[in-house]
Amino acid sequence: MRLAALLALLSAAAAPARAGCFAEDGMPVRAVYDDGSALEYLDREGEVLTYRSGEVVSRMQAGLWPLEHRGEGYLKQYQWDTPLPDLAEVIAAGGKARAEGRVTETKKAALPVAVEIEVIGTRTVDWEDCRYEAVEFRKTMHREGRKMSEGVMLYAPAAMIAFRTESVELATGKTWSYALEALE
Repeated sequence: MRLAALLALLSAAAAPARAGCFAEDGMPVRAVYDDGSALEYLDREGEVLTYRSGEVVSRMQAGLWPLEHRGEGYLKQYQWDTPLPDLAEVIAAGGKARAEGRVTETKKAALPVAVEIEVIGTRTVDWEDCRYEAVEFRKTMHREGRKMSEGVMLYAPAAMIAFRTESVELATGKTWSYALEALE
């Protein structure tokens, strides 16, 4: 029953949004978070979003899988061994997914990397006059077999909007917590 409810929610998320609301055919230009950081939406090709945060331009697939981070004199690229599922496919597979591959960084050797996704639940998020169907999921990143970071995100897949993100870098204990304050 839970799987059917999650799939129904994601089907509703793909439905046309109300006028003035963001969706696949009308992306935000910018998302501003409570710590003052901003994410500029640059391009969307299917499930791949290209965005800028500070001086770094990144590409993510389905809000789950990093593809590339690029800055002045810096490049980090991920090469995945298998096709990457979107959130609906993760839910249909029981709410969990794992992708393995390699990550290369400027002037560094390629390293094995893995990302694990676990769907926690779904909810409707009312933002201004708009309603978004969002999925809350846990994301864990491993490099060279060691868990490097983990976090939880509340994400609306149709509009590619992260409403809330909390994460911790395990090696340093550094934590990040972002809550959406404005969409433009």
